[in-house]
Amino acid sequence: MTGDSLRPPQPTKRDLIETLSLFDGLPDGLKARIVAMAVTCRLETEELLFSKGDPGDALYGILSGAVRISITSADGKEVVLNIAGPGEVFGEIALLDGQARSADATATMATELVMVRRSEFQEYLRAEPQLSQHLLTLLCQRLRSSNEQIEDVAFLSLPARLAKKLLSLTSGIGNPEAEIKLPQHKIAQMVGGTRESVNKHLQRWRREGWIDLRRSTIVVLDPEALRDVVEGDVAL
Repeated sequence: MTGDSLRPPQPTKRDLIETLSLFDGLPDGLKARIVAMAVTCRLETEELLFSKGDPGDALYGILSGAVRISITSADGKEVVLNIAGPGEVFGEIALLDGQARSADATATMATELVMVRRSEFQEYLRAEPQLSQHLLTLLCQRLRSSNEQIEDVAFLSLPARLAKKLLSLTSGIGNPEAEIKLPQHKIAQMVGGTRESVNKHLQRWRREGWIDLRRSTIVVLDPEALRDVVEGDVAL
C-alpha cells in the first residue's frame, strides 16, 4: 500500500460549503449554486487577508485554522473583536452592502478559506428570496451577539467576562480537555482587560484545577466551574 493511498481523501467543494454556518439549513439546490461560485484560498500564519478600508468584495468562510478580526488605534494599539474558527464566516456585511471593510483580518495560523465574490453572489441573491431571508436571520443573530458583548462589558465583572469568553471559545469542542490556542494578551483584548489582570485570574483558576496553562494555550479542564463564575458573577 502506497503512502498516497493512506492519505484521507481531499474534501470536495460541496463538503467545504457544508461546514460553513452561513449556509446551514439552506436547501441542497441553493447550496449547489453557491458551491459553483466558491473558490478556496490559503493564508500563512500572521498573513493579512484584508485591512480596514479595503473594498468589501467577498465573503469568507473558514475551513481550517483561525482568523483574527481586529482594529488598530492611531497609536498602534490593536483591539481584537473576534477570533473566527472553522465553520465561521466573516465579511458578510460587506458582501451585502459593498462598503469598505470595517476591520483587519489576519490569519493566526495556517488557514484555509472558502471565498465567494460579491459580484457573483449579488446576482444570485436578487434571484433567490429564500437566500435573502436566510441572510437576514443571520445578521440579526450577529446583532444580538454584539449587543450581548456590550452588556457583558457594562454589567459583568472581569472574571465573569473571562470565564464566559473561555467557554465561548471552547463551545462545540467535544474533547474532555478543550484547548484555546491564543496568547493571554489576545484574550485580554477580547474581554476588555489588561494582560496582568487576566493572568491573575487564570493563575488562580489553574491552582483550583479548573484550567491548565501551557505555551500560548489555555486548556479548560472544568467548564462547570467557569459556568458558576459566570452565573454567579463571583469576583475570584
